Amino acid sequence: MEGFDVKHRGMRKRRMTGQGMTEFLVVAPLLLFFGFVTVQFVLLYQAKSTLDVALLEAAREGAVNHGSMETMQAGLARGLAPLYTRSADAGGVQAALRAAQRAVGERASIEIVSPTVAMMRDFARPRFYPAEGVAHDEIPNDMLMYRDTTHGAESDVNVQDANLLKLRVHYCFDLNVPVANKVLYYATNTIGDIAANGVFSREPAQASVDAYGSPKRPESVCRTTLVDGGQSQRWPVALESEAIVRMQSPFRAEAANEVHATVGR
Repeated sequence: MEGFDVKHRGMRKRRMTGQGMTEFLVVAPLLLFFGFVTVQFVLLYQAKSTLDVALLEAAREGAVNHGSMETMQAGLARGLAPLYTRSADAGGVQAALRAAQRAVGERASIEIVSPTVAMMRDFARPRFYPAEGVAHDEIPNDMLMYRDTTHGAESDVNVQDANLLKLRVHYCFDLNVPVANKVLYYATNTIGDIAANGVFSREPAQASVDAYGSPKRPESVCRTTLVDGGQSQRWPVALESEAIVRMQSPFRAEAANEVHATVGR
């Protein structure tokens, strides 16, 4: 009997070991996937925090350079450079800055929310600069505390508020964690977007409209099809940030190219 009990216990042990392996094979892929997703969300948080700081740097550049889009692009690129740094030496820093500049030109959209066209019509005045020999239409920036606080007829704000520079940026951040990148990309671009026939039948990519017939939105530049994503290995999602600073120089529409200027489009 003792021999039988020992043999019986050994068989039970082997069966329990097999059961544990089965459970592991079921649970391990899920744990691995959720681990990938966690890492991707951490990288997304880091990118969003970096974008917030970068846009503030861009806004400060615009504030002291008459709202120049060129300088705001440069400021945004400098702020985003840490996302592209691969080495800490001088060469690595320069390479990161060049990569960030390309990203700003190709995958970013900067919008000047304020001052608006109406504010320019209400408050912009020509001012001659003898050193340059030219005149610029600009919103006055000096002696604001003594200027009239009457609201403009079109903008319904005063000249003090017209000197607030508000920027909004959309930036395409590449998801690069395996498996999680494709799942999160399609989750953010298809869930809630119903096609004309009521099902998720089309992929999120169009030039002038999105895949579901809606007007093109700023983040549409970040959308890609499954085929293109598979070939390029790029799965971008749109990150948005806003910043407000007070102008430290007179705002000029021509410096911003146009009041609602965008880049990378």
